Amino acid sequence: MRVFVTGASGFVGSHAVRALLDAGHRPRALVRDPVKATRVLRALGVSAGDVELVPGDMLDAAVVGAALGGCDAALHAAAAIGVTRRAAGLAQADMEANVAGTRVVVGGAVALGLARVVHVSTIAVFLPPSGPVITAGSPLASPRAAYGRSKLAAERYVRGLQEDGAPITIVYPGGVCGPHQPTPDTLMRGLASALGTVWPLPGGGVSVLDVRDLGEALARCVEDGPGAHRRVLGGHYVTWPRLADLCDGVTGVPCRRLRVPGGLLVGFGAALDAARRVHPIGHPLTRDAAEFMVTLVPSDDRPALDALGLALRPVEETVADSVRWLAESGRLSPRRAGVLAQGRPRPNLIRRALGPPVRRMAAAPWFARVGPKIVPPLDRGLHRVTGGRVLLSRALLPSLMLTTTGAVSGTPRRVPLVCLPERDGGWLVVGSNFGRDGHPAWTGNLLRHPRAEVAFRGGTTPVTARLLTGDERAEVWPRLLEIWPVYDRYAERTTRHLRVFRLTPR
Repeated sequence: MRVFVTGASGFVGSHAVRALLDAGHRPRALVRDPVKATRVLRALGVSAGDVELVPGDMLDAAVVGAALGGCDAALHAAAAIGVTRRAAGLAQADMEANVAGTRVVVGGAVALGLARVVHVSTIAVFLPPSGPVITAGSPLASPRAAYGRSKLAAERYVRGLQEDGAPITIVYPGGVCGPHQPTPDTLMRGLASALGTVWPLPGGGVSVLDVRDLGEALARCVEDGPGAHRRVLGGHYVTWPRLADLCDGVTGVPCRRLRVPGGLLVGFGAALDAARRVHPIGHPLTRDAAEFMVTLVPSDDRPALDALGLALRPVEETVADSVRWLAESGRLSPRRAGVLAQGRPRPNLIRRALGPPVRRMAAAPWFARVGPKIVPPLDRGLHRVTGGRVLLSRALLPSLMLTTTGAVSGTPRRVPLVCLPERDGGWLVVGSNFGRDGHPAWTGNLLRHPRAEVAFRGGTTPVTARLLTGDERAEVWPRLLEIWPVYDRYAERTTRHLRVFRLTPR
């Protein structure tokens, strides 16, 4: 199909063009600056002959009408976007252009009778949320910010066309993240600001949506069936401590955590807004961004993913690729990007030098008598005095501090454990007990009280524990042996079956 596209020189629009080409469509892009559009699209492997560029502005009805001629579908992805310091300075006229541009492009496409019109809205039209989960049927909110108000006005206009029978698909993306962002904004600026420094940890969280997944979704929406559709695609919802853990994990550079009450963060954002009226300030936080940070809730993306036949890539991949691109483009220092600055893991000299002798010592029968009296108390002490930043065992292996509820006493019990982090944000742990005959007490605690808490790389996460048996246990056991081969020696030494638990964030 011939598909008319706006916003092709922007973050979302450029990736949508790439996905449309991959699907065999022929994009015709309306761009204000063809030179910039060519440069942005070239970074995604799109050559000058792959897409037809039409110079013009989305507010020019004559130009838009002519460009829409001969097209089968339209994708409207252009907008003045964002809630960071850059967007806070946009004039009211710029925000009103969101509404006027939507009327010209979407309204014009409908008037010409195009088979499918796709409008890129935002999950912000549902904020602050009315319930614990955002769905396509959630009521529209009343945003305070100019950006939110402009998108809400455009939303109401497009919904009115839908109610009149127009074949429009509205897509509601969350925090879009990924490589090759022409002008880093919103979530990407926040990442660049916090990585390797200090993470503010308020309540709430963020929905991370890979721009490549969004581009693919928009390309598939062009082929939507008859009628009007509303597709919520917030992405992976992660709490702020969890996002900090993800960044620590992919970069190998730990950052400090700072617990911040939501009200204080919003107040600080408002203060920065006031200060910017006097003097430019580089920090990306604004009051609008702070309100997003503390009020956002998860979204129900399953109906949209099922309808489009789409699966989101793991959030770890999105975060890693985003950070790697920030480093490659010079927007993040190599020190703060850690291993991603070089594109390959850095060798851990401590693990390489001490790993073999430590494994031999841990496998020795005498260590089963001495180790439990030395290692856990030492790790608990280090963890306490360093505010959760240091575990002795972490120098050699990924490790966490698990807090369980005593099966008999009902009081909190803390134990340091070797762990295997999983791609979905959970962990695998083994009740090895240094190869001794009895099951460790913490495993009994989890069987009685599955709810627990994990402290990992400076952040804490509530989890639910589940004992793995049968095929599930057999599947993860080889992976556990890769990080700590001594488990096999422990299993040979005792007659009991070593318990393996999966700890899933709640």
